[in-house]
Amino acid sequence: MEDKIINETENLNTTEKEELEFLEEWFLLKKYEFKLLTIITILSDNKRAFRGKLSDLCNELSIQNSSKNKETMRNSLSFLEKNNYIKVIVDNDIYTISLARAAEKSKNIIKIKKAWYEIIRNADCEASWESLLKVFLKVLELSQDKIYTYEQIGELTNLSKTTVGRCVKAIKKLKFDDILVEVEEIKTKNNKNEYRTKGQTYTQVYDWSE
Repeated sequence: MEDKIINETENLNTTEKEELEFLEEWFLLKKYEFKLLTIITILSDNKRAFRGKLSDLCNELSIQNSSKNKETMRNSLSFLEKNNYIKVIVDNDIYTISLARAAEKSKNIIKIKKAWYEIIRNADCEASWESLLKVFLKVLELSQDKIYTYEQIGELTNLSKTTVGRCVKAIKKLKFDDILVEVEEIKTKNNKNEYRTKGQTYTQVYDWSE
């Protein structure tokens, strides 16, 4: 019996996803709904479907498995389903939540390594991890030869200028095994000979060395 359990665990580890997919349409959602879709993505199989209990989602969100939290989750799932982000089937408290249909219709899907998500989730940031993830994903999509202000990124992610600034500050310090995002502040001089920040550029630098 012990050997069987070990083998099953090994099989689970080998089939674990190495990449995660995020839909650009999620960026304008409120933080909780975006966070919930992220957790569903983490727990879903290779067919973009999650099957489990609300308690599983609570555990992954690191929140108490309480009636209040589960009710909030049900309301958010209902909102997401009504707006065609997910499809939900409930059978004896077992939820099957599918992202497949929305993904097929999406104009843009951003893929990142699961290891990157783990680094972002545990990063030292003055903003929430879901806000940091939103900004990081959006930065990956930005043109690398253009200047962007925090306000512009905020409009693209439904976040405040202050929150974006805190996330960018954290992104500058993020260290992955094969990529980093270089943020350069662009300043201009006005007619009073004073320097003002015009915005930032975001350049992805890859390291293919082993």
